[in-house]
Amino acid sequence: MLAARSRPSSILLTHRRRLTQSARNSGFIRCDVRFFAPTPPQHARVCSMPVPADRHDLTSTNHSFNRLYQRYATSTSGSSPFARLSKSNDDDMEKRVNQNGRDNNFRGSSSFQQVSHVPDSSNEDVFDSSDDNLDNIYMHSPSSYYEDQENEYQLWHDDKAAEYQQLSSATDELLTPSPPSSTADVEAILELMQQWNHFLSGITPELYALSDFRKLNPQYPPSEFISTITYDSATKTQQLLSHLFNRNTKLSPDLEVTAYKLAMEAWSNVFHSHSGDKCEEILELFGERFGGDMNYMPSIASYRTVLKAHGKSCSSYMNDGTTSPGENALGLLNLLSSLYTAGDLFLKPDVEMYSQTIEVVRNTLLDWQLRRRLDMNGALERELANGALNALKQMKLLMDEEKKSKKEGEGNQRSLEQWNCVIRAYSDALAIASRLDTKCTPEQLLQEMEAIISSNTANITDSFEDSDLDDSITQCTIDEMQRNVEHAYTNAILSQIPSNNEYFADFNVAMGNAMNSDDIFQRMKQRSLEAHPGTAYLFPHPTQHQYAALIRCVSECLRNRYSTSESNRAMAQIGEFPHVKASRLLNELEQIHSAKSDSLPIDGSIYSKVLWAWCQTVNWESISRQQKYYIAANSMRDILRKAMDGYERGFVSFSQRGDGTKMFNFAFRFLSKNTSGGKNTAGRSIELLNEMEHWYNQSEGTLAKPDGFTFSLILKTISNSGDISSASTAESVMARMDSFGIVPSEKHYLGLMRSYSRIGRNDVLDPHKTEAILHQVKKRHRENGSVKPTTALYSACISAYAGSASHNNMSKVMELHNELSDLYATTNDPAFKPDSKLYSIVLDAIAKVKDSSALSKAFQLLDEMEKRFDAGVIDEGPNRYAYSNLLHSISQSRVPNSVILAEELVHRMESRATELEDDSILPDKVTYTTLLQVFSRSSQPDAIERAERWFQRMEQQYEGGDIRAKPNKITYTAMINCWWHSGRPNAGEKAEQLLQRMEKQYEEGEFDLKPDSFAYGSVINAWCRTKSDDKAIRAWELYLRMKTQYAGGNMELKPNNIIFTSIINTCVHSRGKESARQKALKVLVECMSEMKTVDYISPTTVTYRTLLSAVGNVVENEAKRRPLSATIFQRCCRDGQLDKTVLETLQRVQPELYLKLPFVNERGSVREGDIP
Repeated sequence: MLAARSRPSSILLTHRRRLTQSARNSGFIRCDVRFFAPTPPQHARVCSMPVPADRHDLTSTNHSFNRLYQRYATSTSGSSPFARLSKSNDDDMEKRVNQNGRDNNFRGSSSFQQVSHVPDSSNEDVFDSSDDNLDNIYMHSPSSYYEDQENEYQLWHDDKAAEYQQLSSATDELLTPSPPSSTADVEAILELMQQWNHFLSGITPELYALSDFRKLNPQYPPSEFISTITYDSATKTQQLLSHLFNRNTKLSPDLEVTAYKLAMEAWSNVFHSHSGDKCEEILELFGERFGGDMNYMPSIASYRTVLKAHGKSCSSYMNDGTTSPGENALGLLNLLSSLYTAGDLFLKPDVEMYSQTIEVVRNTLLDWQLRRRLDMNGALERELANGALNALKQMKLLMDEEKKSKKEGEGNQRSLEQWNCVIRAYSDALAIASRLDTKCTPEQLLQEMEAIISSNTANITDSFEDSDLDDSITQCTIDEMQRNVEHAYTNAILSQIPSNNEYFADFNVAMGNAMNSDDIFQRMKQRSLEAHPGTAYLFPHPTQHQYAALIRCVSECLRNRYSTSESNRAMAQIGEFPHVKASRLLNELEQIHSAKSDSLPIDGSIYSKVLWAWCQTVNWESISRQQKYYIAANSMRDILRKAMDGYERGFVSFSQRGDGTKMFNFAFRFLSKNTSGGKNTAGRSIELLNEMEHWYNQSEGTLAKPDGFTFSLILKTISNSGDISSASTAESVMARMDSFGIVPSEKHYLGLMRSYSRIGRNDVLDPHKTEAILHQVKKRHRENGSVKPTTALYSACISAYAGSASHNNMSKVMELHNELSDLYATTNDPAFKPDSKLYSIVLDAIAKVKDSSALSKAFQLLDEMEKRFDAGVIDEGPNRYAYSNLLHSISQSRVPNSVILAEELVHRMESRATELEDDSILPDKVTYTTLLQVFSRSSQPDAIERAERWFQRMEQQYEGGDIRAKPNKITYTAMINCWWHSGRPNAGEKAEQLLQRMEKQYEEGEFDLKPDSFAYGSVINAWCRTKSDDKAIRAWELYLRMKTQYAGGNMELKPNNIIFTSIINTCVHSRGKESARQKALKVLVECMSEMKTVDYISPTTVTYRTLLSAVGNVVENEAKRRPLSATIFQRCCRDGQLDKTVLETLQRVQPELYLKLPFVNERGSVREGDIP
């Protein structure tokens, strides 16, 4: 039973008269349902009319129109009160979100228009934000349909306003102080009421004819024009009814009934939150007047009119504490069922009644974007939802009962409209069940609907052929029936994905639900193929709405939060990756639409969903293994261009303004994830921005407008490139923001600072540039407060100094740190609050200062931070990243006792984490990996044994369930480096065994152990340090493995000059036995041949110098050595790599060749300026 939220209605009291005397005598008590109606509405006009004392005033005097949406901002001049245009509902919807927060808890996504998700966190750093939130970044306003601003809407508004004025003038003439005294007066009033009804009933179909969006989204909130003109028109009709019932007017019962019905019908066409209440008030008066008269009392049709009025009020219902339309509808249905059970056979609920009730509940629970929330705990929602499903169950029982009672041989008993009501009921019930937890699953409802359609196809077809309605009305009914079937499938597919801000438990659940969605989609397709051509409206082929729903379900499997080692192994076994399937479905949809000349354009949001799927692939190693990065980037670019070209041809439309921007931003996000793309990736982002600006200009500013997030992603891509021109490129991008009306925020300045600080990658060239940007932000903050010099900006500036070998100094670092601390102390603004990340960067910067005392001062600062935190002076103490940075500094310092210092620091972390019961301080894989790097740089004899013990401890902790200690490829590479620097005879063998372990585990699905060129290079270097005769051959074999995997698409194993030089270096150290020298010579010849055939090796001065050294060490015979040395020297000169160091090597290896050079004098010396 629905809980009361307002006053009880008097309808129950009115219709007690309808109960038969036998029902009363049998002890029947009022139906077991409480039907409540909202508080009396506030009306649009003051309408005080003289009425008889024995009649109710139908106009409720002394009330003013409560304009619920507060959207009446401006109006144009003119005599008509409607000579103004409606605003979009965007501002109002945003106001509602901000004022009451209700929209932030809306659930689900529309079957017709997909809704953007609410961001999980507004404070998320755009450069580090999770891809889980990518589809949540955009909280666009609900619609970009500025329908009343279009010319056709203006003309339609003008026509409606003129028609209203004409009817209003005629009404005012009839509303004279004297009551109607003749039959002609009465007929004139009734005729005018009919004209008002004709006017009102025409608004909805005319609006649908103007807008496909309105047609597909009937619950889209009404504009000011529609709401006002319909409300005022019904008010005029009600004034005529009140005037008609003046005490001196004597009417026949037939005319009275007609008048009541006309007034009720008028309110049933009003888009206003209280239209149902107004219609209900008239029904109450109607029932009081004729409740005991079996000839004239309200019939079931009158109750359906009230339901229709409640349905119209759904789009304006504001959840303001009054009884919702859905509660009213269920209450009315329960009332009729009780009255019928008590003996009133004239009020038996029929199929239309059940269908209308379910529709009102659906539109109450789920607004046009399927996200309305009535209460936070969901109790009322579930009660309404289960009430609607119970109504569906009762409708099914009624149909079964009628089928059983049907006489043998009797023809079809149900009309086409009734069959449409049946299908619509299931479609609406599916919409409810797909978004809310109900006792009946969407799959069950869909199967029921399919069974009803399949078993009654002949009956529905007969009702179509036997219909006596106008052909156009019949066709409209058929079209609506087809749409209802389509919507049912759409909702059934969408039921397989979680509601807003909710996710699946894991990848397996997501994949299972995607497969269920695909089964529903394929079933719909198969039923359409098997259907008779004349029944296509009952068995429609999937449209773009079903394709969009399936693409969304399939793409959901790629969400970043589902990517784990286990799920990557499962993903690798899938025959068709989700993003590939999404693209295939899109291509299939495009082919279908191309073959239909009369089809609606494809919604651009579908392209956006496919691009989102491609964007997510960077989080899946199993996909990256088989898909080259730039192939994916090119595929995304092609999808994007296809969408925009389709838009230009009218093949694609964008129903929401943000969709074009979202598409481009997904492509930008994908590019920003490439940290090694260099200038190429940065250039792609600029090219993409140029395309985006082109379409923005082409659409006159309505499509693909770059936003702040766009520029944040571009700046991130540029900063990742590390190219020498990245800073100037970032500056030019920042300058372009102004042309789009975007004011740079802290995040944009952060991107610009990183563009400067990452030039040179490992050595920041000029950190003063980043400090100048910080000063610029501080100046803007002082002038107008538009941006703040946040902790992140200070951290970036300090990090730039820390990364500069020539400009880092302790005084500058502490100056910036103290400046921020003072700023926070004076303002208490959280934006300036020092955090753990800042402490980590400060410690790292101090420890990197080229000062013998820097490391000890870093430890002093760490001690001070711990003490200040323990004393409560600061809110955040050093976390594991601060300690790890200090460990890294130890590894760089090369102090004699580095191993002991590093191990003591790790033990310090463990004891402090235990003392404070703070797991954020416990060592993780980064800590342990950094510790291994300390061992790899140590000259201590037992460093390799210590490293082995810590590495084994890591593995044991991980196997014991500590996920933080899981070794990754950097950990393995650090351990390989330990063997490289160990000087042990078996270093090469041990290092390659570690590499093989990495490769084996990677093949088994541990994708974070994917070997890269650094790991291979370290193994080659480890072989170089051994005395094995085969070391040159083993190094060359490693290169061939890299080359093969790179050719297969593994971009991380692209050979480079460093790898090539390391291989040659193994030949340099291949001395001793003749067999070792012969193997090294063979590798040298292969290297020289490879240098001519591959494009990823660009020999440098170091390469040629090492080649000459290798020849000198490997080839003892001077006659054999001379041609090899000459060939190497000629190539060096041809490539422009000749310098003094190469000449010195040539002089040592082949002195006679050196002395013959024209720029070498008789003393064997050469001036540097003489070198060509």
